[in-house]
Amino acid sequence: MLKKIFFVLILTVISCQKSTIIIPSDLLLKEAPDTFFQLNTTYKIQLENKEISYTNKYNRLPNTEFSKFYLKKHPDTYGPYFNITLNLSLNHKITFEGVEVFENELISYVKEFVDFAAEGRPSMIHLNFDENISFLEYREFINLIEEIQSDTIKINKKVFIYNVYSLPDCDCSL
Repeated sequence: MLKKIFFVLILTVISCQKSTIIIPSDLLLKEAPDTFFQLNTTYKIQLENKEISYTNKYNRLPNTEFSKFYLKKHPDTYGPYFNITLNLSLNHKITFEGVEVFENELISYVKEFVDFAAEGRPSMIHLNFDENISFLEYREFINLIEEIQSDTIKINKKVFIYNVYSLPDCDCSL
């Protein structure tokens, strides 16, 4: 009887443990389960021959939003900041305020720009991602840009994953 109780107890503990979801690295952001963008949720991204961990730190806004438009809708929240938009589009093209930047120059370029243009105001970076990029590309870009955070430069905890065809026509570049 004691063995059965012990077995049931072990089985209960094992079944109640939180399992980590494994996501294929080539899965597109538009195919992401809603749970992917819950804060502090950990996932495994399946590569060809190994798995890598990713703990989400960002909320997703609807794919009809893009940071430039969202900032205008929420001036009380973002007005105190020197706001910067970064975009990762298809083919790994990175744009900073609509101007293409090479990945290896991005961090230094943004820091120099903030030092020159922010005039002592705290800065906030807003991240935009085309919904057709993969989880792996998303994770790699997040890891790259997070190193820029400091006392004066923050990253918005809301990410913008957009459908390029759903964005309003603004005659502006991503």
